Amino acid sequence: MSMTDPIADMAARLRNASVILEPYVEIPYSRFKENILKVLKEEKYVSDWELVDSDGKKYIRVHLLYINEKPRITSISKVSKPGRRVYVSLDDIKKMRHVSGIMVLSTPRGVISGKKAMEIGTGGELILTIG
Repeated sequence: MSMTDPIADMAARLRNASVILEPYVEIPYSRFKENILKVLKEEKYVSDWELVDSDGKKYIRVHLLYINEKPRITSISKVSKPGRRVYVSLDDIKKMRHVSGIMVLSTPRGVISGKKAMEIGTGGELILTIG
């Protein structure tokens, strides 16, 4: 069965696992997902992740982060979708910087957080918002 939006699937898996306090969740591997997870680890939304092989398929095992038994990821939503891409400029990012949580963007410089996008002065495609 083909999946129309693998990033939305990843977001749903992370959200569902954190709600039921799972120590980790396995996500089908892609380099783009790996880059998103690098941002989440950098911003301290996941504790770690590793690549695992299971039945000849590659997966990413994401170790979720909890603080006082409360999940660090309380909300995660996919913004840009296959049928409706959402792009934000540097000015848009500056306007949204006071919102709690982070933005994950795909930019010409790679997948980065909204905070880092402001530092380097670039906009991009808004992939996820995480609270």
